[in-house]
Amino acid sequence: MSQKTSERRRYFRVDDHIGLRLMLVTDTDVEHLDSGSVQTPEQRLVKVNSAINRHLAGLKRKDESLATLLGLLNHKIDLIAADVDTGKPKVDDKHAHTYMMCEANVSACGLAFPYHTDFSKAQMLSLHIKLFPSEEVVQALAMVVGCERRDAFSAELSDYEKQQLKDRPYWVRVNFEEISEVEQELLAQHVIQKQASKLSTRVKLKEE
Repeated sequence: MSQKTSERRRYFRVDDHIGLRLMLVTDTDVEHLDSGSVQTPEQRLVKVNSAINRHLAGLKRKDESLATLLGLLNHKIDLIAADVDTGKPKVDDKHAHTYMMCEANVSACGLAFPYHTDFSKAQMLSLHIKLFPSEEVVQALAMVVGCERRDAFSAELSDYEKQQLKDRPYWVRVNFEEISEVEQELLAQHVIQKQASKLSTRVKLKEE
């Protein structure tokens, strides 16, 4: 696959059902990341993954195979850690590892999803994205590029859809600022597989 084709694949998009967990990364959080002061586990994870991704990008120029292998190992560790955390939530923070299930627009470069909170442009979010049916978890640091209020009372929507819009009235669009190449490729493959599956379903329906 050529580099041009690979780059183009990252911008493919698909509407999909995902699990989403997010944390707002404030200016104070960024200062904590830079200063080395006391940090939450989530903040430490953001800092460590950012450092790993920078080093992997440098290593790739020297040894692409080794960089890919190390990226896969890091992703595997993230999956194990996420599984352990989900199975054993803290007593005083029982919702910390709960995924919000939602319909989202997914690509390897960004995400658009419904949410109950209004975000400002340029705010940073730490995201954990669970894909189905594989249940792979992708982590990314993302920047808000848009947040619009949706119309919850459109006559074209069902009662269920109207209720969903009332619960999550904002449509949030983000670009990934920091994501490992391994996880970005995982997203690209997931999007292509979903697109192929939807196309196959449409063809079968036409043939019936």
